[in-house]
Amino acid sequence: MKAILLAGVIAAGMAGVAQSASITNKDAQAYSLLMTESGVRSELAIGAGASVSACNAGCFITMPNGDHEALSGTETIEIVNGKATFK
Repeated sequence: MKAILLAGVIAAGMAGVAQSASITNKDAQAYSLLMTESGVRSELAIGAGASVSACNAGCFITMPNGDHEALSGTETIEIVNGKATFK
């Protein structure tokens, strides 16, 4: 019984460790965002109407309209008319 309880506590603790920002593209066109995470630059493609998770360890991101944002990995972002809105 103690082993089952301990396994449940460990699993619950691990579930809260990994977080990422949620980015949803509400526009009818796809966008590419530039993301820098842990010093590594990459391109993040988001299709029309699609959602992605990104920035597990925090990152800097350049939005479609050129705005630069620092993300901690807990944000919910919507892209509407090429502009990011934080929810």
